[in-house]
Amino acid sequence: MDSNFLKIPEKEILSSPERIIILMKQLQDSAKRYGDTSLNHYLTSAIIAELANQSHLFRRHGDMNPQYQLYDDICDYINLHISENIKVSEIADYFGYNKKYLPSFFRKHSGITVKQYILQTKMEYAKAELSDTNHSISQVAYNIGFNDVHNFSIAFKKITGLSPSDYRNSYSKRNLN
Repeated sequence: MDSNFLKIPEKEILSSPERIIILMKQLQDSAKRYGDTSLNHYLTSAIIAELANQSHLFRRHGDMNPQYQLYDDICDYINLHISENIKVSEIADYFGYNKKYLPSFFRKHSGITVKQYILQTKMEYAKAELSDTNHSISQVAYNIGFNDVHNFSIAFKKITGLSPSDYRNSYSKRNLN
């Protein structure tokens, strides 16, 4: 890999899109409040660095271990299918692994179960949508694969400690350009 060039993927699944959103909000606030070009350059660099850090080009270049590749692929699969009711057995079938082996493999690499990871990922998407859109809570629930708003609200409160509406009210809405 030539260090004189910056490679930015055209399409990428981010492992933590909320981190990028936070940095972009900070850049937006900085531009509005301070107008300091140097600060804005630093924040833009931080966004690019975070994008690179979450990029598969960056992560896989240094470590080509097939186990890490499988773990990354499982996380990507979950992110791609976040709007569905994802089952561990479906993930195992998709990757050609035993449905009893896959959960232990995943826990070994992440420290949490596949189900916990799926739920946490769904809630990260929900938090971003609640704070950055005007979608109804039922639409947010549907967008992350919940058919029942009540079950979504219970799960959301269990993870965040706030109801979806309290969470939305706690965070200001900002438009990202």
